[in-house]
Parts: sequence; C-alpha cells; structure tokens
Amino acid sequence: MNRIGAKSPFLRLVSGLKEKGKTISVVESCCGGLIQASVMAIPGSSAVFYGGSVAYNTQKAKNYLLNDTTLHAKMLEKPSPESGETEGDFYKRSKMHWTAEAAKAFCEKNNVDYAIAEGGASGPTFGPKDLDKGFSVIAIAGKGKDGKVTILAQDLIDSPHANRQKNMRLFADAAATLAADTIGIETQELEDEINDDSTPWLDRATNLRADKEAVKELEARTDAKVVVLRNSVECLVSSDSKLALLPNNEDFSTLPKTFLGLDHQSGVPIFAVDVDETTEDLLGLSSYGSEYYFDNTRTHAPLLTPKDYELALYATAMSQWKRTHKFCSGCGEPLQLIEGGTCMKCTGCSSLSWPRQDPSIIVLITNRNGDKALLARSPRHPPKVHTALAGFVEAGETFEKAVMREAFEETGVRVDPESVTYLSSQPWPFPRSSMIGFRATADESLPLNIDTNELVSAAWFEKEKVLEASNIPGAVMNTDVAEKALKDCPSLNLLIPPSGVLARSLIENWLNEP
Repeated sequence: MNRIGAKSPFLRLVSGLKEKGKTISVVESCCGGLIQASVMAIPGSSAVFYGGSVAYNTQKAKNYLLNDTTLHAKMLEKPSPESGETEGDFYKRSKMHWTAEAAKAFCEKNNVDYAIAEGGASGPTFGPKDLDKGFSVIAIAGKGKDGKVTILAQDLIDSPHANRQKNMRLFADAAATLAADTIGIETQELEDEINDDSTPWLDRATNLRADKEAVKELEARTDAKVVVLRNSVECLVSSDSKLALLPNNEDFSTLPKTFLGLDHQSGVPIFAVDVDETTEDLLGLSSYGSEYYFDNTRTHAPLLTPKDYELALYATAMSQWKRTHKFCSGCGEPLQLIEGGTCMKCTGCSSLSWPRQDPSIIVLITNRNGDKALLARSPRHPPKVHTALAGFVEAGETFEKAVMREAFEETGVRVDPESVTYLSSQPWPFPRSSMIGFRATADESLPLNIDTNELVSAAWFEKEKVLEASNIPGAVMNTDVAEKALKDCPSLNLLIPPSGVLARSLIENWLNEP
C-alpha cells in the first residue's frame, strides 16, 4: 500500500507532536537525511526532534546505528528465503526486518516517544537484478504506557519509477504521513502555520476570470466561501488568528463580489465583498455569534495565520482599487467591472485597467559588526514602536538606489553600496504598496541627521534590546496594545512590529544570525 504524503506532511507531523507534547527520532537509509531535514525545516521542530542518523551502508554503519554492537549484528541478519521468492522480493522483506529493528532501537535508546526508520532503494541502479523501480519500507516504533517499545506500523512504498531525487522526496513524505497517521494526528489546515511560496495554497485561476459562465457557476456553488471587508479598511475575523470565511448564501446575493480564486487543495471557490454601514445588515452577522467581529486590517491581519493573512491583504487590495478607481484615466467615462471583479473596462473608450501596486523598499540597516540595528519611529507609530526604514521607489530608480537614497534622506546614513541585499517581499495594500525587503550595513560612528518631517526618532539599538522587544506579543502597531505592553513592563524602551509583517521578518533574520 502506497501512502503518498499530504501537501504538508511534515508540518502536520511536527505540529501534531507539539500539540501532544511528544518527541521523535529518525534513522534513514535511502532518503539520505531528507526526512530529518524536512522535520528541521518546520519552525519549532526543536521541541519534538532532538536528532537522528543516516545509515546508508549497513555493513560499515555501526557508528551511525547508535554504535550498538548488538543492534548492528541484528541488522546484518538476513531472513530465510521463502519458496518461489524473487531476489527483489527477498530484498524488500529484508528491509522489513531492518526498519523494525532500527525503529525500536532508536526509540528506546534515544528515550523518545516515537521513532521512524526508513530503508530501501531509490535508484537509478539496484542490486537485485529483478528490481527496476524504487521502493522503501517505513517502520514506526512507539513507547507504551508501560515503557515498552513496539512496532506500531510498517509500510512498503513502491515507486512507479527509478528517479532517485523524486523517490527520496516520495519516501520522505510517506514516512511523515505514516508517522502522523499512526500517532493519531488529525489532518487539518496546518498549512495555515507556514508560508511556503514554493507551493502556493491559493490558485488565482486567472484562466477562469474571463469566462462569465464559469465564474457564475463558481459563485453558485454551495461550498463557496466569502471574505468580508468593511469600508476597505476592516476585515471580519472569527477569532484573533482566523479570518472569517462565510458561506456564500442568499445574504450575499445583492452584493458585488470579487473572485479571489480556488483553494488549491479542496477546489473551494473564494470570493470577497466590501460592505459599509448601509449594507452590513444584509449579512445577518449576529447569527454567527459574538466571536465574529471586524478589526482594522492593517494592525490585525499580521496576527492571522499566513493563509488568512494572504487572503485579507488580497481582498483589501482589490477593494481599495475599486473604491479609488471609478472613472477612466483616458477619457473620463465610468468604469465597469468585468472578469469576476478583477478588471475594469471603460464604458466610453473600452480600455482595460487592472489593480496596481506601487513598489516601496524597506531595509534593515545594521552596523558593520552586526550587533546593532538602525530603527526609526514614524509619527503614525504608537509610543516606543521603532521599525526598519522604508520609502517609495522613485520613477526611473532601481530598488538598490532607493535603499541608499531613503536611508540618507531620513537619517543621514550612507549605506555601504555593496551590502544592499534583497531578502523578501510582501504586498501591503495600504493603500497599494508592494514592499521589497532588503538588508544593508553602514558606519554607526557617523552622526545621524534625522528628517523630522518623516521621523520622530531614529537610533542604533543593540541586538539584546531588540531581542527583548521581540518577546512582546500582540498587535503593537495598535496604540492601545502598545500602551498596555509598556504599562505591563515599564522598563521597556523599545517595541518592534509584530510577527507577520515584513519589517519583523527582516529584524528576525538579523536576530537569528550568530
């Protein structure tokens, strides 16, 4: 039986182990360490995974098998051949023995709750002559309440090909899935907890937008969901960390919707609506319970799961565009929404227009020793909140030149040109920016010359102080939240943006450096 991993099998495994307060170890062979690397790639995995091993050549791998003479001898044992058994089938059965012994030993000797053992052949060449496709045997061992370690599950994964790289990924994902299934970790929308741009969860379905009938059919589906905004600046949430996704029922029938796309995994269509004081009552929000409420998208959205954060920003960008673009910039005639609300067509000259984003740079500047960061406070920020420098990219200007210009204009700092390095980006539809994130260095010994029209203050902060500020939870860009944090901890002289915003990502990238 093949167990192909879910979209995020390692996220599911690690999150489930953390929730249950359990630990795991891994010993692998033909996956070459990919299982352990995939576990370690999940934030917070150090709480459940302490280490493991790769034993690629059993004959010579005693040191990698806990340096245990008895275990090594057991794993070199071969089962007795069965009548009519092919060389390939015998080899597979030997791996059943190998993984069972390894899983039990790693669970017991490493004093963990569970252990994964993987062994097989990934290709493209194979020892047994009748093998021409990859396979892997996976065993899961676990410790019972009496402390006794037993094999909880074992599975044979047969690959349809001999591509080594693809097989390593296939077998690693299968190992995580089997472990999660065996441990009893429910399949949930765990991808909410991680933002993996290599496998986007939302299919924007641009190929369907121009098909009116297709969009109508999607809108009529009973499983369709709706993101609700109010006046383009607030989003409806169902908890502090969850965006409300309401069923697309008759309450929305008279409201214009924007087609956002399809959930990649389930295929559920997602739309957005923007209500105001005159249309809000149409939704009957009181029937959903008191836990549903509107909050400022700019300050609250960073607290949402990454999936919901993306949806909130996407819906806000479309809504802001619709509110500010009513007439054609060429002839002045009214604009008409088409393509599921994602495009506008002029009723006069028939020209088309789409939402735009204005590029803005944001840069964390550190001193050349890497132990201080230059942070600034804007007049719109709450007390003590300092963040990375930011500004719009001028016409005809490169991002790198914008970094150097903004730093000098706002603080008088001359950035080391060769140090300007791109890190990441983030949409920021307030009203329509696209933030381009950079790191750079500068000479901290030179005096600051602060542009008081742009900033209230700017200073070089030591890493220890910034690290202390990073431990303060909540939406500190909200003045009430910031003031409460300062009241609770009067000794604080610095607050930084919350997790989820690009400025915080740049800061944490620096804090995580040795």
